[in-house]
This record gives sequence, C-alpha cells and structure tokens, in this order.
Amino acid sequence: MSNIAIFSGKKHKIPRKYLSQILTLLQQNNQELLQTRPPAKEFYKRQLILSQPSDSKKEWVIATNADNEVVGYGYLSWNVKYDNLDKGNFWLYVKQSERRKGIGTAMLKEITQLVPEQITTLTTNTFSSTKSEGFIKQFKERESYTEIISISDLTRFNLREVAAEAKRQREAASKKGYDIIYIENLDFMFHLDLEEYVKMLESIWADMPQEDLHFEDERLPVERFLEMYQRSMFLGFKSMNFVAVEKKTGLPVGLTNTLLNQYQPHVAIQEDTGVLKEHRGNGLGLAMKYQMLEKLLKETEAEQWQTGNAGSNKYMLRINQQLHYEPKITLKIYELTSQELKNKLHAFSSGTR
Repeated sequence: MSNIAIFSGKKHKIPRKYLSQILTLLQQNNQELLQTRPPAKEFYKRQLILSQPSDSKKEWVIATNADNEVVGYGYLSWNVKYDNLDKGNFWLYVKQSERRKGIGTAMLKEITQLVPEQITTLTTNTFSSTKSEGFIKQFKERESYTEIISISDLTRFNLREVAAEAKRQREAASKKGYDIIYIENLDFMFHLDLEEYVKMLESIWADMPQEDLHFEDERLPVERFLEMYQRSMFLGFKSMNFVAVEKKTGLPVGLTNTLLNQYQPHVAIQEDTGVLKEHRGNGLGLAMKYQMLEKLLKETEAEQWQTGNAGSNKYMLRINQQLHYEPKITLKIYELTSQELKNKLHAFSSGTR
C-alpha cells in the first residue's frame, strides 16, 4: 500500500469532492454482494443526506489514493440508546481493482481507533458472493451466525393459481379464528392498536434464532418503531404488511412484511415473518406469505422476491421452499471482542502473527 490517505469522521465531514465517488462505490458494493441490479444512485444519495438515527452513532472511514480517487470506504456504528450498548458493527469495502494491497487492513486499523470505550464487542458480515470471508478469518476463525439469502423468481408463478391458493389459505385461517389484514407504510393506527402491534413485533424479534451471537433482546418502544419506518419511507421504501389478527380479541398475533423501493422496483425484499408462540401450528405463516405473493404479482413490478433466514430456522426454510425460493448467497456474521481485533491487527503490523 503506497500513497493511501485515510479520512475518518462523521459523514457530513467527508470532503465534498469524494461524495460522488462514494455513491458509486456504495452501488458497486450492493451489486457485488447481492448479485442483482442495484438501486439507482438517488437511493444512496438519500442515505448520505439522511441524518443518523437518534438511537445510534456512526463514524466513516474513506481511503483515497494519490490521484484523489476513493478506493475504499468503511464505517463503525453502535447503539447509544435502548439495548446492546456494548456492541458495535463495522463494514469495509475496497474497490475490486485495489484489493490485496493492504487498504482494507489500513481502514480497519483506523476503525479500531474510533471504537468508544463502552464498546467491547464488534460484529461484521461476510457474503459468499465475495472473497471477504478470507480477510475476516484472519481475525476470527469461526462465524457466530449463518443466514441463507434466497431468491424466488416471481415470473415463474401463475397468478390465477396463486390467487386461488391465497383465498384458500385465508379462508382456512378464518375458520380457525383469524383475520388477515393488509397495512401499508405507517397506516397501522387506522387498523389496530399500534402499541399492541409493536409489542407483538418485539416478541417475535426476541424469538428469532441467534445461533452463537451474544445479543440482548432488542427493545422496541413505539417511538423507535415509528422512526425506523419514517426513515425507511424517506429512502424510497414502501412497506407492505399482512397481519394476522385474532378475531375474538382483535389483537395482532403474526405478521409478514415486504419492502419495495422506488429506486429498485424489480426487487421485493422480504423482511420479518413471525407468529406469536401461542398461535403457531395454525398455518398462519404460510397463509400470510401467500397473501403477500398474490399482492406482489398483482400490483408491483417486482421480478425477484428476496429473503434471508437463519440457517437453523428449518421451519421458515420449509415455507420458503413451497414458495419456490432458491438459496443463492450465504451471509455469515462474525463476533469478536474489540481488544481481540486490536491485538490481531497489532500482530500483523509487528510481523508476529
């Protein structure tokens, strides 16, 4: 590595002359990771414009060469409110033509200097679509969590058949005492008790597999939920939600949520699907997914339906098979102490590894 300069700080402090190049790298990074046409650059511009969430902080690291070309970027983020206040997350991306030159290591060293004292544990992700796993394994040999990213080709479905199955699933749920309702974006308060919905979502999140990660359950007060959705809408996302409601109580007991982005309309991103423990075994997960599938086919331009599930979540993986999902990419999360990372980097620098 020669003539590489490292900038670090808040994103609004990044020199303006680098911003356009950073947008390009953000877009290239997305395409490499997910192997599909990425969102338009306006999406990434909005990401840079948008203020940091009130519950977290982020520091950026930018690597430039002697020609003032941005050759890599990274960041460190951490919570300052609600939960997991001792955890941080970092990300690194180096332009393909500039790899294996020590730039990633240099940026990671800078990131470790930014870690606040209260952050004792760090996580980062690798994708099987890149060679980043080899880099991270220098610092942590074994991953703590594995997620399977799968794609369902929406062009393969017959709308008439899907609509018939969605109706059958909806009627079966009704006979068991459940309504399935549709809610878009932030319209929850027009359909049900928002506090009860958020309480349900918090419970479902807490019940999701962590495998070998060491995170405390996320707290989800209404104000945090609303901020998340409002930020998502600024970024161009439309949130499509089907919610299972118990008829006798009027309480929400399950949901499935898919995001569509105006800057990437051909990809539907499946987010949460879950049912409260006491209401499982009634086929609600599959029923809600079929309602979503029908709506995607009828009302959107989406060609791909993307989802991610823990490798240990056999139940959801079985549902996905019924919806023609095919595994495409393996995402791994590595968890290590900040001191462990600093020690490894020091060993690399001193040649004692």
